[in-house]
Amino acid sequence: MADKPLVIRTKPPLWTRLKSQKFLLLMLLPGLVWYLLFRYLPLLGLSLGFTDYGFRSKVSFVGLENFQRLLSSTIFWNAFRNTLVISLANIVFYFPAPLIVALMINELKSVKSKRFIQFLIYIPYFFSWVVVGSIFVNLLSPSTGLVNNIITKFGGEPVYFMASAKFFRPVLVSSYIWRQMGYGAVIYVASLTTVQPELYEAATIDGAGHWGQMLHVTLPGIRSTIVTMLLLNLSHVLLIFEQVLVMYNAAVYDVADVLQTYVFREGVLAGDLGYSIAVGMFTSIVSLTLVLSTNKLSARFLDEPIL
Repeated sequence: MADKPLVIRTKPPLWTRLKSQKFLLLMLLPGLVWYLLFRYLPLLGLSLGFTDYGFRSKVSFVGLENFQRLLSSTIFWNAFRNTLVISLANIVFYFPAPLIVALMINELKSVKSKRFIQFLIYIPYFFSWVVVGSIFVNLLSPSTGLVNNIITKFGGEPVYFMASAKFFRPVLVSSYIWRQMGYGAVIYVASLTTVQPELYEAATIDGAGHWGQMLHVTLPGIRSTIVTMLLLNLSHVLLIFEQVLVMYNAAVYDVADVLQTYVFREGVLAGDLGYSIAVGMFTSIVSLTLVLSTNKLSARFLDEPIL
């Protein structure tokens, strides 16, 4: 029997492969254009962080002067501390909330009940922070707010939540959880459907109870999703802006002023754009460091790098 001729398969040229997938590439094009215009093209302006650019006719190079200025500014460090405290509180109190809600939804037997609850808790995510801020301002109003009406009915004194350094941060965290929880819960619920039912059957045979199945089957089954959600939360840890901007006021600047609102005031309101760009660069570098550190820890302890 004659040997079969050796067939050497060669990879098609790049143009041929692109042409065969032209419709997929066309679908991808709008997203690529958006990222190019609004994510990568603005990076060209980072060089202005090393200048005195602002409302001036002549721009001069100042080197690291803007960075030296921010490192010696007490207002900057106060904003940096507030950002870390508020963001850490958001992560600590928000991060487990959607996971717990998703686990509770997953225990429901009725499919209609699951869908209704998911829809109900997902609605706030569609509200802008302006709407959310207005809702909480009205709820917490010292004269007409529902919360203070309940307090006064029980003989208490009205509390100025939005103007109190003691209560403003809890209000921020509560509003963040209320708006974002539905989004995270829907992702976790979708992830729970990928856990194989056979694993629960095997755990039952091994004598695992309800809590044992959750600890040894459910949570390990969605571990990658949990790590990804944590990484996404950390990537925005220093970038909170709209929520604080629409809710804070001069009475709570000391505990509510964050890096992005500080950048907004210095750049847009005061016109010191070079300095505000330097602050933004510093913020981005710290955020990138947090994300890479979390990814490294995930790869080391969970054997699941995300990036």
